Amino acid sequence: MRDLSSALCVVKRTDMDFSMACHKKPATEVTHALREEYESIAAPDLESEVSDSGVPDLTEGQKTVLTDFEFSSEESSDEESEDHLSRWSKGDSYWSKYPPQSETMTSSQSCPGPAPGSSVETPKDAWELFMSENIIDEILQCTNLGGLRAALAKGKVWQRITKEELKAFIGLSLLIGVERSCDVPIRELFMDPLQNPLYRATMSVGRYQDLHRFLQFDNKKTRVAREASDHMAAFRNVWDLFLINCRKRFIPRDCVTVGEQLVPFQGRCKFLQHVPSRPTESGIKIFWMCDAEVPYAIDGVIYTGRQPGEETEENLAENTVLRLSNGLQQKGLNITMDSFFTSVPLAEKLFEKSLTMLGALHHKNPHVPPIMKPSKLRGLHTSEFGFCGKVVMVSYVPKLKKAVILLSTMHTSKALNETSAKNKPEVIQYYSRTKGGVSSVRLIAEKYTCKRQTKRWPMLLWYNMLDIAIVNSYSIFIAQHPSFMGGGHNTQRLFIKELVKELVVPQIHRRREESPGLSMIILEAMDRCGMPTSLPAVNFELQEQNCQNRIRKRCYYCPSGRDRKVSKFCSECSRPVCKDHSHMSVICYQCMP
Repeated sequence: MRDLSSALCVVKRTDMDFSMACHKKPATEVTHALREEYESIAAPDLESEVSDSGVPDLTEGQKTVLTDFEFSSEESSDEESEDHLSRWSKGDSYWSKYPPQSETMTSSQSCPGPAPGSSVETPKDAWELFMSENIIDEILQCTNLGGLRAALAKGKVWQRITKEELKAFIGLSLLIGVERSCDVPIRELFMDPLQNPLYRATMSVGRYQDLHRFLQFDNKKTRVAREASDHMAAFRNVWDLFLINCRKRFIPRDCVTVGEQLVPFQGRCKFLQHVPSRPTESGIKIFWMCDAEVPYAIDGVIYTGRQPGEETEENLAENTVLRLSNGLQQKGLNITMDSFFTSVPLAEKLFEKSLTMLGALHHKNPHVPPIMKPSKLRGLHTSEFGFCGKVVMVSYVPKLKKAVILLSTMHTSKALNETSAKNKPEVIQYYSRTKGGVSSVRLIAEKYTCKRQTKRWPMLLWYNMLDIAIVNSYSIFIAQHPSFMGGGHNTQRLFIKELVKELVVPQIHRRREESPGLSMIILEAMDRCGMPTSLPAVNFELQEQNCQNRIRKRCYYCPSGRDRKVSKFCSECSRPVCKDHSHMSVICYQCMP
């Protein structure tokens, strides 16, 4: 017992002496002493412990730490300890500087571009891939119900809308966008002779205003019950049908992009977003997933906030990306995103779904270690790499005291572009190439937008859906007809104008056949649009009979202030003309036919 107690006293005294020595000695000597003590104790039995099958497996973090310890024999212990501590983040993750031995995930899609069954010949064919007949029928039924209900309330008669008339209304809305006349009053577009005659030839200004006023996308009688569980009930059905068409008409390439769009709006809406830092301070936020190379919107989610009866959604960015990625059928695709969506847990969840991720990180993110953050000591155009399992973190210094931090599960090496003077990593270059997918779709949609000022948020979403449908249909059409209109820089504008013609021409023909008593101004507008001037024989006889029954009418060419009434009509176009605007020829009886 005395020997045991004396041995314990010796051990305690040795520990005390060693601790006192640690306080007195510098950190380098203490670390060196700890290493020598560890090697003297663990070296004899190291091989037996590793080969023993009863020892539990090490975690990824422990394996990484041991690997760093093995390769640190060439460095000084002081630098090793500082580097080891600087690679631990507040999120309790260690980012090793040695890449793991793993292979890059490969994509399984075979033929990117338009999906099978999406062959088109005309712009209208491409348009109908997204604005399909089920969407037109839904809007047509709901609009007729709403117009009939409003007309009965005022004691009036509602003229039912036909499918050709609704498509012509959509065509005129697209024409307003391609001419960038969204801020021009409707009556000026239809009544001003200097405007495009296609407006006046298609329908009357009063009919267009009625369609614009009563256009609905759901049954208003059942809306209250649906709004109890969905803030977007007034537009949900049409929106879902449109997204189904977008998802099945295109096969993305090896990379897609996730981003957001803020549609400006100043009216009343339960899920209106206020962003003071943007030029448009308030609007409706839409999260899009687009192809990284081709301007095409694959899927979208409208942010509606907390739904009735539900709790506040946590991890909004992560849940949004997972929801958008559920529609991807290809394995091995990469998703590029900005710092709002990027996180280490999201990267791990996407990797489990056989999808890789590449996104930017803010330096205040808890998973960013100190060695990756901006610092005065870091040199210009230098890079730091960190590896944690399947996730790679890269920090690049484009300017002094600045750092660009990216997170990736697609890249597994420290590859740099040594041919460039800036010596950028390949991760940075790939991110620069693929980060603009959503931005390109948004800019193309805003170039010829058909959005008009409105206080109804369903109408705003309808206008935005028309803009996105134009972008998607144009991409599908150009992929199959790259030489359309010579392949110039203005092919999108020409594509929209050709689509407008195909949408409004059936309505113009129907209007001429069903309305024989059209005014000369409307007939002249039809002639200017290239419509055939000859009417059917029956309609022509009716018009001629009406012209003979008219006794006096104002001259077509004289100004309205002169108010010259005449009883003579042109034998060719039946316009009333005065003697100053007509020509009379004298023919004798022998020369008469």
